[in-house]
Amino acid sequence: MEATAKKERLISVTLIVKEGEAEREEAKEIPKGKIEVGALKTELGVPPEDSLWVVRANGKIVQLADHEEHNVKQGDRFEVVGRGGVS
Repeated sequence: MEATAKKERLISVTLIVKEGEAEREEAKEIPKGKIEVGALKTELGVPPEDSLWVVRANGKIVQLADHEEHNVKQGDRFEVVGRGGVS
């Protein structure tokens, strides 16, 4: 019997990276569906110590806690603020 691998459907999302006053948007392709936020950070290339936020359709920005799950959908927009030292 042949084993079948689960196919993961990749979808496009946007990652907004803020570093100080600078801001840039990056298009990412990640698997669709429920994922733990810590694993989502890995998929997006976000350092574990940074906070990840989701930008809702109404513009509201909600922080995603590492222990939570997020249902990733096509067109999701995420925001990360790079940690920096305070002088």
